[in-house]
Amino acid sequence: MPIYGPDAINFDGVNGHRYWFHEPFSYTGVADIDERLSGFPVAVFLPHNRSSQDTPLVIGLQGMTAPYSWNGFIVSTLTQMGIAVALFDTPLAGERSLVRTFTAIADHEIKPLIDRGISFDTELLLCLFRRTAADIARVRDFCGDRYALGNRLALFGVSMGVLQAAYAFTADGIGQRLLGTIGHADLQSFAKSWGYLVLPDLAASPLGGIAEAVLDRVQPNLKPVVKLLQLAKNLKYPDEYAQACNPMTYIERVKPPRRVRFLVGASDRIVNIKDARACARRFLDGDCYVVPGMGHGTHNWGPSFVDHVRYFLTTQLGDWRN
Repeated sequence: MPIYGPDAINFDGVNGHRYWFHEPFSYTGVADIDERLSGFPVAVFLPHNRSSQDTPLVIGLQGMTAPYSWNGFIVSTLTQMGIAVALFDTPLAGERSLVRTFTAIADHEIKPLIDRGISFDTELLLCLFRRTAADIARVRDFCGDRYALGNRLALFGVSMGVLQAAYAFTADGIGQRLLGTIGHADLQSFAKSWGYLVLPDLAASPLGGIAEAVLDRVQPNLKPVVKLLQLAKNLKYPDEYAQACNPMTYIERVKPPRRVRFLVGASDRIVNIKDARACARRFLDGDCYVVPGMGHGTHNWGPSFVDHVRYFLTTQLGDWRN
């Protein structure tokens, strides 16, 4: 696999190295779209005054279609603890997106697929999950080869990034710790709280098909929204592909001392607290913390979302501190 770089990069005053990975893969069978999805940036940040063999690594994933730079706030916190950080764009996000708006508006990101007649369905979602897990393994191996890291590895995710990281953690056995914020590892229950509870069912019903046909003529820009809602419906009542990409399908592979921790907000309208807690309890070493006033990446009062996540990482990785 060709790897280009490094170029210099800086997040919050911490200098790092930015590489470009390119692994050709057929995601959709459409050559130009597959080419865009096959290349992605990887940013690596190292702590000072710690031997590489003793330096743990955190690989971080952002939310659905969100650029990796949105995770930049964790870099200074972790490197000050003596922990290395690697971030990269997942398919359809950041420099790996088809529109490159860097806004993380999912329906905008999938519109080029819909326009080309490519179904954004559970089969494609499974492909994206599997490739993201493979990318995590590639980044891990690269950091081991280039920087002699790999002694200890934690996977960190935000929102949909929790599910993608969890898939690599459960299905492929990657990492000793899974740390998720504003999300959890149960794809089926997450889909039930994703968006409004009624709309996914309506979108996948015959009325949804009529609405899609009308939108195609009257307001085609809204068609990707219907496709997202139909996907949520199919995840709620999983077919074979949805079942295969649910991280909880492989939970029996996760045994202590591997651990799982989630941080969710009491005011989150996307992530259901009961579901997050139930998901955590299914792991032999799992727990879920709920922050009053915190929403889905926002806050109503008190410390910001960023502050809460930094504290979460500090406490959950305190024993890995230099």
